[in-house]
Amino acid sequence: MRKRLLQNQKEQKDNLETAHTCYSKLFKEGLIAGLGWAIGVTVGFVTISTILAIILSMLGGLPLVGNWIANIVEATQEQLLKRSPLFNR
Repeated sequence: MRKRLLQNQKEQKDNLETAHTCYSKLFKEGLIAGLGWAIGVTVGFVTISTILAIILSMLGGLPLVGNWIANIVEATQEQLLKRSPLFNR
């Protein structure tokens, strides 16, 4: 019984310390957590993109993707020239 009472008091003390944390400490912790998250996302994206590019180059798929994007750009430019006579020279 006494052990449980001491444990409850310790938990209450921990809760009070958490509730009364100063703002500068919260800001620092949030800033560090945010930077860590951003760096992790960036490294993960670069890793996945690199692996995907390597796989596509092994399969010979990069020219296909490049041609597909070039076709989209050409079609877009044609549509823009048809719609706006200002650019039609």
